[in-house]
Amino acid sequence: MMIITIIGAILIFSVIIFVHELGHFMTAKWFGVKVNEFAIGMGPALFKRQKGETLYSVRAIPMGGFCQMEGEDGESENPRSFSSKPAYARLIILAAGAAMNVLLGFVVCLAMTVTSVVSDGGIYVPVVGNVVEGTNAVGVLHEGDRILSINGEAIHTQRDTATLSLGEGEATVVVRRGGEKLTLGITPTPHEGRYIIGYNAAQTKNVFWIIKEAFFQTVWMVQMVFLALQMLISGQAGVKDLSGPVGVVSAMNTAASTGFSQFIFLAAFIAVNIGVMNLLPLPALDGGRIFFIIVNAILRLFRIKQLSPEKEGIVHMIGMMLLIFLMIFVTWNDIFRIVSG
Repeated sequence: MMIITIIGAILIFSVIIFVHELGHFMTAKWFGVKVNEFAIGMGPALFKRQKGETLYSVRAIPMGGFCQMEGEDGESENPRSFSSKPAYARLIILAAGAAMNVLLGFVVCLAMTVTSVVSDGGIYVPVVGNVVEGTNAVGVLHEGDRILSINGEAIHTQRDTATLSLGEGEATVVVRRGGEKLTLGITPTPHEGRYIIGYNAAQTKNVFWIIKEAFFQTVWMVQMVFLALQMLISGQAGVKDLSGPVGVVSAMNTAASTGFSQFIFLAAFIAVNIGVMNLLPLPALDGGRIFFIIVNAILRLFRIKQLSPEKEGIVHMIGMMLLIFLMIFVTWNDIFRIVSG
């Protein structure tokens, strides 16, 4: 099982990285930037083909990849170099990789949602299908009510109701009924060790709801990345809690053991995670390069000498070395956790 998971993980990471670099490649071409090489994988080249001005290659190590643009890491006199393009174009090119990763996550979530519709006859949405007899919602909620919020928490999908913490006190439920927005007071009813509002969600095959479900699943994934970063900054989590490739493969193996859908959902989450993390303003990441473009734009606005590409390149090189050390550290932690646990 683990061997299959490892192969699956390599394929998934390859797709994620390909999509990321494709985002850079397509936007670079769109803005007329010369792309010297577009590579999938790292290390020595297994396959090369020159097409026009770009060398396309597949490399031996099936992890990583790059889109090498003219003048990306230094000065270039070529009028089609990355460095010669206006700031807005460079920002779009750099952000496109992360945007493609998030889009990939959305597409996977959409495919999973459509699969649920086919297998289950529809998806559950925050619309009252029927009111549960014996609950305090009887006579208050009506069939067809669209639940908009509960205790101030916006309800976009039925999944949002699973994280609500309800107690004995009256809950404020905002619904849309026949085009009218109503604010209702409902005392949650005890049920199997928890409190419920007292309705069963309606099921639908509506395309709008399917797209909305996938969209907010993706939004939730983005929120989880920021929540993890917040926990790191606040000290609720430490560097020892981070996972590298070994830990991710282990998590994917666990997900695969619970079902294929969980494995694919985790793959979508990883795609979104990589996209968001790449936008952090850290050296060697796309976000770090974006940060330098913004800083130089501000310096130019105030007619202050801008940071040279050479100095920026040194910062990114140091950042890359630190990222490699961090990767080695988290990989060691992953192995230690697996061996000891």
